[in-house]
Amino acid sequence: MILSELQNKRIALWGMGREGKATLEFLQREFPEQKYIIINRDPWDGDETFIPEAELIDHLDQVDVVIKSPGISYYHDMVGKMLDRRITVTSATNIWFSLPKHGKVIAITGSNGKSTTSALTHHILKKLGHNAALGGNIGTPLLSLPLDADYYVVELSSYQTCDLKHAPDIAVLLNLFPEHIQWHRSHENYYRDKSNLLRLGAKVNIVNAHEPRLADTKNKLTFNDRSKIHFENRIIYNGDMPVGGADKFPLLGDHNLENLCAALTILNALGLVITECLKASYSFQGLKHRLQVIGPIKDRMYVNDSISTDPEATMAALKAFPQKDITVILGGEDRKQDYEALCTLIDENDHIKAICVYETGPRIFEQLKTSHKYKVGTLEEAVDLAGDITPVGGYIVLSPASPSYDAFRDFEERGDLFLELAKKTA
Repeated sequence: MILSELQNKRIALWGMGREGKATLEFLQREFPEQKYIIINRDPWDGDETFIPEAELIDHLDQVDVVIKSPGISYYHDMVGKMLDRRITVTSATNIWFSLPKHGKVIAITGSNGKSTTSALTHHILKKLGHNAALGGNIGTPLLSLPLDADYYVVELSSYQTCDLKHAPDIAVLLNLFPEHIQWHRSHENYYRDKSNLLRLGAKVNIVNAHEPRLADTKNKLTFNDRSKIHFENRIIYNGDMPVGGADKFPLLGDHNLENLCAALTILNALGLVITECLKASYSFQGLKHRLQVIGPIKDRMYVNDSISTDPEATMAALKAFPQKDITVILGGEDRKQDYEALCTLIDENDHIKAICVYETGPRIFEQLKTSHKYKVGTLEEAVDLAGDITPVGGYIVLSPASPSYDAFRDFEERGDLFLELAKKTA
């Protein structure tokens, strides 16, 4: 849907989180005389007409267009009822993509690493003097971005790619792991909705060579491919040609070298010199809640990896500290993920202890065979126990392998509490 098609329509905004509020502000600037309807679970205290979400079915005859926030599932029963009544259901993401802009759009998604890869790509562009904007699922809502950038680095969640209608200039899908079953209703839907980004007709689709489900992608350019940009022994290569060492790249773990290779592949596709891009990456400081190390505190290091909401991300985190004594805190909301590989990794490494907590905690605890496993009820109890059982010089790692919503507002709140508890042990 393009912006002009919204004029003189009866528009409802469904969901008034950060993006919903930014969308309302944008529409009020564009169409200051127009009236808007707010659909929300919680009460709305603005001047707009308010419809409680629970009563929406009784008010569908009042709207022509619904702009749905990402947190509202496209598989929500009410979306189907809207479509049956020929109500247009769209998103702020689709509106932003339809806006005229001269800069190139790089859209990045993936089960893991999309925020880091997006922020890293943006950092390198800015470091090299380019006018680049960063937004979407990370940081600034898209409709709040300036429209005069030369490059737009856009992080998209599966909630945003699901019903996306417009192609970016470069589409990037980093990896696929089972996630977000509550929103997508099945893992098969999740894979399809995530991969929708690659079916929109981008001139370049960048994908991970290690992901077999993406092998048939059209207009494909791969990373982690030995004939393309990849890493070996902390050296970045472009095919057989060394680009430079990654020892000065500050992020921990091979998974972050994969993110670096993805960013360099994007920048190479934009025509930038990748040796300069690699050097620019050395000053990137990473993002909070992603292998964020603090300490030593009482001779132990604390690692906030609250962003790790699936077992694959936690496995990558554990591998980032080879031969270190680790106590990992695991558990959170149950999204029917498979913990077998993670439990095997822990069982096979005597230097790893596991503390299991929250909704998935008991299931992970039962799957683990190691004698170094513990079960507690809260994060406070987990941090206290970790301080007692982790040897001097060891690492206490919050990497839950599960989402946070069973006990926290989001992964940031969970990570902030972990950092607060860690500092209190000093």
